[in-house]
This record gives sequence, structure tokens and C-alpha cells, in this order.
Amino acid sequence: MKIVVVHGSPRKGNTYKATELFKKEMQSQGEIECVDFFLPKDMPEFCRGCMTCFIKGEEKCPHADYTMPILDQMVLADALIFTTPVFALSLSGCMKSFLDHFAFIFIVHRARSEMFEKKTFIISSTVGAGAKSAMKTISTSLKYWGVNRVYTYNFATFGDEWDNLKLDKKNKIEKQIKQKASTFYKEVASGKLHSPYLHIRIMYSISKFILKKYTDEDSLDKKYWIEKGWYTGEKNPFKA
Repeated sequence: MKIVVVHGSPRKGNTYKATELFKKEMQSQGEIECVDFFLPKDMPEFCRGCMTCFIKGEEKCPHADYTMPILDQMVLADALIFTTPVFALSLSGCMKSFLDHFAFIFIVHRARSEMFEKKTFIISSTVGAGAKSAMKTISTSLKYWGVNRVYTYNFATFGDEWDNLKLDKKNKIEKQIKQKASTFYKEVASGKLHSPYLHIRIMYSISKFILKKYTDEDSLDKKYWIEKGWYTGEKNPFKA
């Protein structure tokens, strides 16, 4: 089983420690190959909003040397894990920029069909509040990528570092992480696909309708949908 992990911070604090425990528990269930990307090292540039990926193609992105290798690894993975500590009641800036770089694979543009079989997990820690808000932003992007399911786990430390957590609290968090990791491993290993999220199926239908009305035959999105067979309805990205 291949897992791609995108770490939303270079600081190896509470979120990182929780993620390592999560990975270790998954590896105890079976053979796991983990490919880790650390932000901002592996994506040091902020998205410029230049629209090049939409208009000329993702390989023309000024940051393609960073984005394309990561996308290739994510497409090949069996599952994805995203992590972020809470920064000012939200996700880290480098994680937000990372997600901005991949808006071109939203279902309304040029979704990768491989993503529709992916299970994903989001891990976040916070001093007090904001974890749900941080995870929601990541979850929204992943769902628009078309992933089959998004699972989450967060915990609050109220300022304590991992090694200084009270034993009973630490034991509780570790137990929860192990349970989540075991469940996630079994979910990925099963290969079971759940019914696609309703709002994503709706967006797919709306996008197909819009593209049929779109007169620009040079549109990369339209060409992509035609190539995939989604434009005519001959094929459906939600069905293998």
C-alpha cells in the first residue's frame, strides 16, 4: 500500500508526532510505503493566481517543477494524508498555497480519474481552537478533487508540547490515533468505494452542462472532458 503524506508545517511538533504515530500504526497492519512531502520545502512558492494551469496547462505552471512530481505521486498512491497545525484559527499558509496550486484538478476543470478511488485522511492539532476550520478548507479541496472519502482527526493540547502532555491525556490521544489509523488502513485495504459525495455529483452534472454550452473549442477543460468521455456521457468518472 502506498501512502502520500503532505505535511503542512516544517516544525516537527504535535501534529507531526501524531502523524508519525498514525503511520506507525498503519505499518503495523501491513506493508506500507510512505512518500512524505514537507511544506514549504517541497512547495516553496506561493501560487501566483496567474491562471496558467487553467489556460495553457498545468505543465506550464511557473512552479511545475514542484507541482508535477507531487501530483504524479498522489495519483499513484492508494491513499493520501494531509496534516496541518492550526495557524490563527485556520490551516497553515503553506498548506493553503499547496492546495491553491492544484485547483486545476477540481471536478469542474480537469479532475484526475484516479482521485475518484482515493481515501484521504486529515490530521490537525491546535493549542485551543480552530482545528475544524483548518480541516474544512483541506477537506473542501479534496472533495472537489473527487476523492471517494475524507476522514479527519484533531486534538487540542492547550499549549503543551507532545512530550509534556499529561499522561492520561496523551494516552487518550494515542489510543484515538491508533484506532483511527487501524480503521483507515482497513478502509483503504478493502478497496471499497462509497457513493460519491452528493454535491460533487451535482457539480459534475452542472459542469458537463456548462461545457456543452461553452463555445471555446480551445478550452483545455472541454478538450479534457471530451478525451475522457465525460462530455458525451459515454464514461462516468465515478464508475470504474
